[in-house]
Amino acid sequence: MQNNTQNFFKSELYAIAYIAVPIAFSQLFQMAMGVTDTVLLGHVDKETLAIGGLTTNIFFSICIIFQSAISSAAILIAQNIGAKTIHNVSKIYWTTYIFGILLSLPCLYILYHSSTILQWNGEHDRNILDKSQHFMHILLWGVIPVIAGTGLIRVILPAINASKLLLQITPITAIINGLLNAAFIYGLWGAPKMGLYGSALGTTLALWLSTFLLIGVAHLKKDLKQYLYPFAIDLALLKPLFKLGLPICISAAAEILLFLFANFNATKLGTESLAAHQIAISFATFAFMIPLAISQAANVRVSYWIGAQKPYRARKSGFLTIGLSALIMSFVCIFIFSFPYLVVRLALDTTSPDNANTAAIAVAIIQVVGLFQIVDGIQTVAMGALRGLKDTTIPMILALISFWGVGYTLSVWFAFGWQWNAPGLWAGMGVGLGILALLSTTRFYLLTLDPKKMLQRALR
Repeated sequence: MQNNTQNFFKSELYAIAYIAVPIAFSQLFQMAMGVTDTVLLGHVDKETLAIGGLTTNIFFSICIIFQSAISSAAILIAQNIGAKTIHNVSKIYWTTYIFGILLSLPCLYILYHSSTILQWNGEHDRNILDKSQHFMHILLWGVIPVIAGTGLIRVILPAINASKLLLQITPITAIINGLLNAAFIYGLWGAPKMGLYGSALGTTLALWLSTFLLIGVAHLKKDLKQYLYPFAIDLALLKPLFKLGLPICISAAAEILLFLFANFNATKLGTESLAAHQIAISFATFAFMIPLAISQAANVRVSYWIGAQKPYRARKSGFLTIGLSALIMSFVCIFIFSFPYLVVRLALDTTSPDNANTAAIAVAIIQVVGLFQIVDGIQTVAMGALRGLKDTTIPMILALISFWGVGYTLSVWFAFGWQWNAPGLWAGMGVGLGILALLSTTRFYLLTLDPKKMLQRALR
């Protein structure tokens, strides 16, 4: 019995790593695309960098919210693979394209009115608003490939055990993005010199090329044809996709908007606090790639074992991913506490006297960030495991309560009421993440106590 358990954990750990490692590295390459754009825009002038960076951040933040709903397809696909009803997978796959296009419509509407978001942030300079709006209108052509293209295929590939394709293709797309941005910003290789708007055009073209490349390579793989063909669309599948996907979308919105509004609040604390906040959020985003990848693996593996009607293995797999994330993020936490100045030095010249206050604030924030790395890792993966059980509505409510009822309220209270300033913003958000970690893990524990009820609920 003990040997069987050890063998299961060994094989399951390998399966989790097979899914999560390529996803984590591909996400890092995606982040590199943003860094490349920032560097290229920064060599034009400060205003171009500010407008391009902020507008691009809003674009991808809103797109990711709607893109998150696509993960409902991974749940259905993994369940069918576990149940060995592979003939159903292609129907889910092709119908998800319709689902993605439908999700793109409200996303397009919100982004079209992105200048309103900037005005909420206190930006009233007509010149900046007009340039940002024109920049965004070019990026709008990239919404469909982000949601119904690369966003869709990035969710589908891990579900059909092909996440390694992401690791093979994403570096190529990062290079394509950098070359196209450089070409249209600076007018290289015969391209028109467009400055700020060249970045928007280059990014949009890169998104379309990335979509065609990823989907094209996936369809050329012989071992994936059993999942992707025959071509079939079943509109009845839109109901379960929306039923599972919309709560996931709202949960993602609760978390992403929490950090977006924290950014807005940081602007009220002065330039030094805002700069320190940006350093912290860059590092936190980088570290978040680890639990995010493990969360996708949890989603797939728990769904797979549910489909195979092996509830004990679904439970073990869920807790294995939660424990793995907690362990890895513990090391991240120790690193941050041991070398906070090293983290800050990566983004700031700490030898300059002009940066002394910013560095001190950044170090304080980074240490707060370190404190909640473990709970952030736990809540992210626990939410993924719950999705594997097709449990998305109650976790959505828990996310709204934790992020906004607790996290945002305490964030404002600590920063402005108790005068903790920028570190207070992060402390409040950290408490919210901790509450969600406790609630989501407890819910997964309770839902998996009774194997029979667990299967009935997840398979209905």
